[in-house]
Amino acid sequence: MEFNIYQTIAGNLVSSAVKLLEKTYISGKKGIFFSPITERMELVNKALWTFSTNSFIPHGDKKIGFEDQQPIYFTDNFVNPNGASVLVLVDTFDLLNKSYENFEKIILIFEDVSKIDEVNELYRDLKADGKHVNYWKQSQKGWEKLS
Repeated sequence: MEFNIYQTIAGNLVSSAVKLLEKTYISGKKGIFFSPITERMELVNKALWTFSTNSFIPHGDKKIGFEDQQPIYFTDNFVNPNGASVLVLVDTFDLLNKSYENFEKIILIFEDVSKIDEVNELYRDLKADGKHVNYWKQSQKGWEKLS
């Protein structure tokens, strides 16, 4: 299992999430987009419809139905109805108490610098548990891998 932590610059969380969901879809893997904040899910959902005039990323949620058929499934509950192998988390890092063993990749995205201590603690805990963890930080020049 692989963990990737992405620290975006202010205002780039939605566009970063869309790019990572696009990479998941293009790779042929199914994904879960999880946020406990409804407004965040709506922003990313809308962005998936408008981010490109040349492509579309199929996605849905419980309102649309067909949960098991959605390549990208949006949820605010910790569920995996589409059998996804990639979990994208925003607005929360409370995953150590959750069952995440059925995912091969977990992506955590944050932009709030007040969360750095919480993220660093999570990073240390995952490393201590023997997990493969990558930490990426975004700057005006692009993404820099910190570990």
